[in-house]
Amino acid sequence: MDDPLIIAVRNMAELPDEDKVNIRGKMYSEVHTRVQAFREAFGSRGRIISKVHQADEKRVLTETTISVFLDGHMEGWHVIGNDFAEEYRSSSPVNKTSAVENCLTSSIGRALASLGLTGGNYASFDEVDHAINEKVSIDDAVDEPEEEVVPEEEGTIVVDEGFMKTIEATLEIQDSHEGLRSWSKENEKILKSLPDVEKEAMRDAYKKRAEAIMKKGEDE
Repeated sequence: MDDPLIIAVRNMAELPDEDKVNIRGKMYSEVHTRVQAFREAFGSRGRIISKVHQADEKRVLTETTISVFLDGHMEGWHVIGNDFAEEYRSSSPVNKTSAVENCLTSSIGRALASLGLTGGNYASFDEVDHAINEKVSIDDAVDEPEEEVVPEEEGTIVVDEGFMKTIEATLEIQDSHEGLRSWSKENEKILKSLPDVEKEAMRDAYKKRAEAIMKKGEDE
């Protein structure tokens, strides 16, 4: 059986140019395309976790780590990719209010590129496009009143929304309490290994689905 990562890398390598973006003669894949390739390969057994190391009125620094869940003697979550990104609030008008979002997108794209999910270039379209626009903004900059920026809490862990959506999708197809209990037992190892913030989100999703099943039974 082929390694799912090798299959994903191969699929990205074969990505047609029409699914990329041309910037100054070079073809770049978009971050969402890399995320999709990773999700298709690993489903709920893959996690994309981002951490905001710094987010103040001047600078944003984020880190993204890619992990997969393995069975057997290596059972548990294992890191297979990692990278960082940095943004400055003053570098562009967009970064004055959205530096954290831009930084997270870049670090996610770069972390996935560290796995080989590049589509041809390590940098993603999102990262290169932002860098070009940032340079234009600096060249054309005029003095403007600075907007007040509320710093993000440093060390914040960003919930892997793609992972949560994958898990929730498997919950949604359960149509009985017995099915829910079976689902919980089958995914017990993965669920126990989640960080507290994702465990809490998972409990809420489980409770919501259980209530929906109960309501459906009452209506029938």
